[in-house]
Amino acid sequence: MEHVESEFIGIKDLKIYYQAWLPESPKAVVQIAHGGFEHSGRYLNVVNELVPRGYAIYANDHRGHGKSDGEINYVDTFDQYIEDQKLLYNNIKERYPNLPIFMLGHSMGSLIAMYFTKKYENFLAGLILSGTGISTGGEVSGLLKFMAKLFSKIAPHMKIDPKLDAKFLSHDPKVVIAYEQDPLVHAKKITAKLGYEMLKFFKDIPTIIDNFKLPLLIQCGSEDKLLAGAEVLKDMFTMEDKTIKIYDGLYHEVYNEVEEDRKKVLKDLSDWLEKHVE
Repeated sequence: MEHVESEFIGIKDLKIYYQAWLPESPKAVVQIAHGGFEHSGRYLNVVNELVPRGYAIYANDHRGHGKSDGEINYVDTFDQYIEDQKLLYNNIKERYPNLPIFMLGHSMGSLIAMYFTKKYENFLAGLILSGTGISTGGEVSGLLKFMAKLFSKIAPHMKIDPKLDAKFLSHDPKVVIAYEQDPLVHAKKITAKLGYEMLKFFKDIPTIIDNFKLPLLIQCGSEDKLLAGAEVLKDMFTMEDKTIKIYDGLYHEVYNEVEEDRKKVLKDLSDWLEKHVE
């Protein structure tokens, strides 16, 4: 496996960091859009499952996240995330012009992936969503609404702790500890503007996804407390080829759950991809 680290110039001239994990002879590409407040380096379980099976993996750090430039957890508009993804897609397509490209979006990245699909569906061979839903969950939801109403316009750069409880990411305590100690994770500094942009997207979900035609895989935990409504979301998609996996008892990061559980989730992911690679 070859591991590549590089960067490209994103929207508004920000340097966007990305990395890729490449098999010797890839048969398809999976482009990952990571979740909010985290970074692309937290998907090694996916990498280790898919690369040996012949899939190239590409993932950037969103602006204001990880090793990319930009104010921490701030975005002028949600569309900037999408257009950064499009620039990464262009890089992938230049290197692999004949390979199918799937997009995998987790959590906030699932919103980015849906919005990307709305604009560029014909460029993708399939869409994979994990830790997704139609609203933020629990305490996070109330705080984000408060931020959006009071501060998004008058103080868009104001940072507030969203009270994200890392113990609800995974049942694996090692994952929780690693998340809490990761210097590239900034889960206590969400800006009012980003909160507003996310809430605005949730409101628009029915319109955004109503006419999708590409194959879809959803993988979520039944006990996800960070994003809510996966059961509702699955009924909003109308494409013929859709696979919905709600894993009993699992938390938000289904790819990072305890080994026994994540093996099943990752196998479902690789099996689905195998069925959709020409």
